[in-house]
Amino acid sequence: MNQNDLSHPILRDAPPPRWSLYQSFPTFSWAWCWRRGWIFWPLALAYGVGFAAWHASGMNAWGDFAGLAWRACAGALVAVSAGPALAALVRHAGLPLRVERVLVIAAIVTGLAIAVRAIHWVDAYHDALMAASPSQTMMPSYVFALLYRLLSLSLKGSTLVLLVTAGGFALASYLGEKRRLDAYATSRELAALRRQKDEAELRLSVLRAQVEPHFLFNTLASVRSLVTSDPARAAATIDAMADYFRETLPSLDQSGPRNATLGKQIDICVRYLDLMNIRTDGRIGIVLDVDPAARPLFFPPLILLSLVENAVKHGVGPKPGPCMIALRAHLRPDGGLEVAVEDDGAGLRPGASHGVGLANARAQLRNLFGGAASLDIASRADGGTRAAIVIERPA
Repeated sequence: MNQNDLSHPILRDAPPPRWSLYQSFPTFSWAWCWRRGWIFWPLALAYGVGFAAWHASGMNAWGDFAGLAWRACAGALVAVSAGPALAALVRHAGLPLRVERVLVIAAIVTGLAIAVRAIHWVDAYHDALMAASPSQTMMPSYVFALLYRLLSLSLKGSTLVLLVTAGGFALASYLGEKRRLDAYATSRELAALRRQKDEAELRLSVLRAQVEPHFLFNTLASVRSLVTSDPARAAATIDAMADYFRETLPSLDQSGPRNATLGKQIDICVRYLDLMNIRTDGRIGIVLDVDPAARPLFFPPLILLSLVENAVKHGVGPKPGPCMIALRAHLRPDGGLEVAVEDDGAGLRPGASHGVGLANARAQLRNLFGGAASLDIASRADGGTRAAIVIERPA
């Protein structure tokens, strides 16, 4: 938000309590004045009514109540509104900042003078009422006296209360507003740059993971060797590779990796496993155990495919004979998401859970979800490896 935008909330050092939400808006803007009024106007009216009731109950002169009440309410409303309203008029004049600041200070000083005059006007009327009944002795009701004292806080003689109610203390917030706006704009720019950097790195990682040269070259080499010896298998490999690229390449469009879904990532992994299954002469049995409700959920690209590639490379590769790779995804009872890649291959080797690929996956989860996501690698009880990602439900 720029300095001239006076209609939207701005960043504060900390969120204000509910009763002072008006402080979230630019000081002396119309939005600020209006929301501030809903706090101070009821207090001004309560002061006016309490003052009149205090006088009427003490003098037993309830005939004076209406006249004194409306004057006291009017005087209090003027006292709490004059300075902020004048300052708002100055802010919306579109003046240079230095000129605006001088005139805003002058507006608040003028508002304080008006507030003093308004309170004196009320006191003068009250003094006239007292002079009209010199024989009456002031016997105030303790209830109304306490109410009046609490609401007015000796308004007539309290400079501190006048400064608060007439907008004087808001000057400090107004004068520091440019600093807060500059800091806010800087933080927004830095956050945007970080997001752009993260997304650019993620898109490049996805591209490398989905079209890695060695993967493409190895697959083409397999096809070449099969063309003469097993033409049907060569054709199946080409079809599977076409399906894989058809599934993966559209995900690199302008929608960006942040729009990736778990269902899409699982489909990519299935196409990859289909292709690897043909290359390994049908050694890989694919098991899908996916909750349909989990498929539309956001899930970052690259991570799941990396886990599947690890299962093929380190689980299926070193073990002769048929192997199983399972993709499982379920919603947890607490509303979180758990996604796992399991294999019954060669098993977990020492130090395998701390490789570069897994470290990158953990870093991406941390960047996207903070401490709400984790990646754990463990051995399965009946042999093989299980890699599980848990994403907690946002609080």
